[in-house]
Amino acid sequence: MGNAPDYTHITLGHSEWLRQIAQEIEVPLTNRYFEVNPTNLSENDHSAIISRPGMKRWLAVGNGPIQQHPYYQSGSFSEALFVPSGNNLYRVDTDETITLIGSSITSDVRNPVSMCATARIGTTPEYLFIAGGGEFEEGDLYIYIEDGYAVGTLTGTPANNDVVKIDTVYYKFTNGSVDTGTPAGTSGNPWLIALGATSTIAFQNLFNAVNISGVPGTDYSTATAIHTTVAGITWNSTTSTFRAKTAGTSGNSIATTETGAAIAWGNTTLINGGSPYFAEVQMPDGVSVVNVVYIASYVIVVVKQDDQENGRFYWINPGEIIVNPLNFATAERSPDTIFAARVAGDQLLLFGPDTTEIWYPTGDSNAPFLRVQGVTFDRGIWYGSDTQLRNSIVVVDNGGIIWTIEDGQPRRISNNAIEELVREAQRTQLLLDPFG
Repeated sequence: MGNAPDYTHITLGHSEWLRQIAQEIEVPLTNRYFEVNPTNLSENDHSAIISRPGMKRWLAVGNGPIQQHPYYQSGSFSEALFVPSGNNLYRVDTDETITLIGSSITSDVRNPVSMCATARIGTTPEYLFIAGGGEFEEGDLYIYIEDGYAVGTLTGTPANNDVVKIDTVYYKFTNGSVDTGTPAGTSGNPWLIALGATSTIAFQNLFNAVNISGVPGTDYSTATAIHTTVAGITWNSTTSTFRAKTAGTSGNSIATTETGAAIAWGNTTLINGGSPYFAEVQMPDGVSVVNVVYIASYVIVVVKQDDQENGRFYWINPGEIIVNPLNFATAERSPDTIFAARVAGDQLLLFGPDTTEIWYPTGDSNAPFLRVQGVTFDRGIWYGSDTQLRNSIVVVDNGGIIWTIEDGQPRRISNNAIEELVREAQRTQLLLDPFG
């Protein structure tokens, strides 16, 4: 028998190593993961360096670019994926059917689309909420419904004494007092709607009257009752749009008429009930939206931060698709803005540039969210760095350190080498976009 072969022991790095300040030798680790291998008896640390598995192309969706992972919520929309490609949103079903469901959604690498889905609640269908844009873009909030509501739009310029009928309820625009006579929502005694100085105000007041939002006694008759079969969706300077409260084809029988010479409904009834529905959700004061998340049957909407909205987030009540202007709270422990919200278990995490606050659902519909007292991280995040992995959240702070947040506690998972690379990337981004 010959001599046994000689083996040369090569020490392998377990992770990237880089210390530029100390001018030490760099140890790179590319596309590999370190783990302990109990069958390796020749190495003191029983090491194994595992290669990253390759990726395979599955489907081409839209013209791209695809800025983020597809969104999926088990139990909703028949297990479909939702893929933002370019400024369009596509649905990919389990049989690989690709359907365009929405367009004109603002997004890019720094301002990815944010999505969250609700589950079916009785006769209320699943909702998919989509936030386009982000902190540095004028993002809007959209909703997609597979089995949609019947919808109708009133268009034009309302005038004094114009009467609008929605289902069996009558509304009349007036430039006088909204409590004149005995308003009752009937043909002879319509609810009175303040005309206001512009058509925008008139359409908003009609929207408020249908939903019983705004100011009763000022925007519309004090005694006005909420509409039982129809809800307002949006308004602007030339239109006000309404939908049936029950999804499906039943809403297509709801009649819409008017008597004004300069206003008109698109049809004599609400239409398209039971068809897929994609539309913008009206935000209070027209504020832009940063991102959306779902917790305890509520949809949390983080808005673009400014002097008036600093630290503010809104919520949409269970089963609803309208943002009530009064349903908001404000991150209160620190004056920094909110970059994003994430949900981990039964906790709502609000990330700012300097701090992270934790809120929780209370079960009280009058105050559904409160901040966890005494639990605030004096570390924020680098904008756009938050990523969710099941119930763990991974973020990068402004110092280049990578953290994982599990069970409400942060844990550092990066080393010095990774952090130096991250800080270099952050410096480069600031040079390219100093106002970002």
